[in-house]
Amino acid sequence: MKRCIMCGKMFDPDQIVEENKNPFLDDDDEDMPKKVPSFCQLCEAKIRHEADETKKPAKPM
Repeated sequence: MKRCIMCGKMFDPDQIVEENKNPFLDDDDEDMPKKVPSFCQLCEAKIRHEADETKKPAKPM
């Protein structure tokens, strides 16, 4: 169990890694080391939502 650095809620990082795993890739195909999440799923969703809102609109050509 790990504590979220934003809200302090306890969560299981192994469960989040398993849920976000790409089903089309084999375990042997993954060369990159696995990153342990520091945020719970709720806080991660909030961060992604806020980042999507702050994107600049595309300029017309």
